Amino acid sequence: MRLYTVEKIEKQHEEIRAAVYREVIPIPRFKFREGDIPGAQRPAFDDRDWADFAVGDRWGGYDVVAWFRTWIEVPRAWRDGRVYLRLQVGPRDGGNSTAEALLHVDGVPMQGIDVWHDDAWLPPETLARGRVHLALRAWSGVLGVPDQRRFVVADLCLIDATTEQFAYLSEALLGAIGELTEGDLRRVRLLHSLDEAYLRLDFTEPRSAAFYDSVRAAHEHLRAAVAALAATAEIKPQVSVVGHAHIDLAWLWRLGHTREKASRTFATALHLMRQYPEYRFMHSSPQLYAYLKQDYPAIFARVQERIAAGQWEITGGTWVEPDTNLIGGESLIRQFLHGTRYCREEFGVESRLLWLPDVFGYSWILPQIARGCGMEYFLTSKLSWNQINRFPHDTFRWRGIDGTELLTHFVTTPERGSSAYTYNGELRPADVRGIWENYRQQDENDELLMLFGWGDGGGGPTRGMLESARALRDLPGIPRVRHEFGESFFARLAGRIAAHDLPVWDGELYLEHHRGTYTSQAATKRANRRSEMLYHDAEWLCALADVLIGARAYPHAALDEGWKLILLNQFHDILPGSSIRAVYEDSARDYARVAALGQEALDAARSRLLPRLRTAAPSLVVFNSLSWPRAGLVSLPWSPELAERAPLPGGTRRVPAAAGVGSGHPVLMQEVKEGGERRVLIAVAGVPPLGYRAFPWCAPAADPEPDPLLVTPERLENRFYRLDLNERG
Repeated sequence: MRLYTVEKIEKQHEEIRAAVYREVIPIPRFKFREGDIPGAQRPAFDDRDWADFAVGDRWGGYDVVAWFRTWIEVPRAWRDGRVYLRLQVGPRDGGNSTAEALLHVDGVPMQGIDVWHDDAWLPPETLARGRVHLALRAWSGVLGVPDQRRFVVADLCLIDATTEQFAYLSEALLGAIGELTEGDLRRVRLLHSLDEAYLRLDFTEPRSAAFYDSVRAAHEHLRAAVAALAATAEIKPQVSVVGHAHIDLAWLWRLGHTREKASRTFATALHLMRQYPEYRFMHSSPQLYAYLKQDYPAIFARVQERIAAGQWEITGGTWVEPDTNLIGGESLIRQFLHGTRYCREEFGVESRLLWLPDVFGYSWILPQIARGCGMEYFLTSKLSWNQINRFPHDTFRWRGIDGTELLTHFVTTPERGSSAYTYNGELRPADVRGIWENYRQQDENDELLMLFGWGDGGGGPTRGMLESARALRDLPGIPRVRHEFGESFFARLAGRIAAHDLPVWDGELYLEHHRGTYTSQAATKRANRRSEMLYHDAEWLCALADVLIGARAYPHAALDEGWKLILLNQFHDILPGSSIRAVYEDSARDYARVAALGQEALDAARSRLLPRLRTAAPSLVVFNSLSWPRAGLVSLPWSPELAERAPLPGGTRRVPAAAGVGSGHPVLMQEVKEGGERRVLIAVAGVPPLGYRAFPWCAPAADPEPDPLLVTPERLENRFYRLDLNERG
């Protein structure tokens, strides 16, 4: 038995990783300017008056956008090789975040650059041009940002492709060996194969021709050994993996930042798909695709192509990934309505999978509404965050309040340093083995779904993760790995569990965590509820006006714009109150726009209706937007005209009802002050559901009997008592 074999290989592996870069040419200087500058990605853009910027210099600050531009020359000898750009625009340099950038090559957005994606492959057609233009739209960040960031690295690198593949394969095998116990024969065989490969390496002169020849020999030996081990029959589960980049529409950044995060993340996914044809990527949230279409139509068109080609999955059902506890049932339905409609119209896709991996608990009405909107399956991982009780099932039927059931599956991928599960899997051997070990229903199902890729702030899968998936495809001792879409996984899951008596959960899916989301940012919660009520009334009255008048004036565009703003602000980090302050400043502006659009539609419908209503005399028309008869108080601004019809000199007067108002019973009217404004309260009754009633005005009685009740902010008085109120009430 060879001693310290793993330690020896780990040390040599570091040298192999370094040798991946066969030659490096520094890119020393850029042209630089701060600000969001339209057209700066174009090679022909005039940047002669921009500042000169040397790599290593500092830039930025809080929430700064900057452009870096330069030309590079690809050596002729490199043009048939594998060439990367290596760029570290602002790594983790003293703050709690990093800079992010979108790399444009010859005017075309190619890939996002961030701490997880600091190199970018240059495709053959780019290398063939020889002279290449680079433009970086960089953003300094807003979370714990240092006074300035430092642009650390800019290199053009010639890669030794075989050494790179050998390094990734070795790393995966080392991870698998670390997961297996000392006495496991599979571990013995894997370690022996890896050791035999490393014994073929010639470290006499690193990075020499002889060294790289030895790497090729070692790689061929290791590939053959792994293939032979994979061919050995082994009973093991399958982990289906789908690339994913959870992008919080707003959280520790604002919505405007998220629009750029989406462009970077999606460009990276597209660029990796060209390098890894087996790669499958999924993203929900039609709102982000709509932004992408506005901001980067070329990237959007490429996404459409990948969806049509079956390499990119769009599903999820809802317009955004919303909170489901704080919003009304109609809002949930609108989330599905707008989400599924967008997927159908833009991509020709019918969504069947409700995708809410990060929402703070799930309302009991969700199965009924989701199934009614075409969803068949539900995925999440959030209940693993419970502080006290572990949820008893990972795959089950979730029964809603009306008895409707929804096939539900929890992702059980382990998260580094946490007992919770994650939707940001790294596709390490520990993840692939851990997702199976965490799963509670191994006797009923032997295929699991892993979402892999950096998320929350976007980014998505890396080249290393995709290479790991290749290495782990059929590795002994590790579950089988296959690239799959989420909906395909659920369709197979439904078939497998058909013969099993699957557990049923009848009730809400309550998250024992983040309870402050029910109370934080009360103004936002109030604005959401007021918006829901306003748009209910506006839509009803606009429809009623069209029906009664026989016109087609329904304000579809305005109400659609308003609804999409309502749905956007129901995102699970906005409405619950878990975002930074600036997010709520933006949200307040959105709700002001929502209110303006809704009120304008409501007022316009009322103005169209009132002149067409036939009444025997001038009347007060009261509308009832609810589905049951109503009685109550109507509040009107005080005016001299109103006073002439029914003088109200400070107390309450009883005004005889006119014909048809209510069998001769009087209508109570009273002048009050609301917020310092004089208003009139009128008690009405008998207003029909989803309809209206006209109350004809009449003059006050010749000698009305005064009602001794007096109500002012300072006094309450009737014939028996008088209460004077101080400033504290």
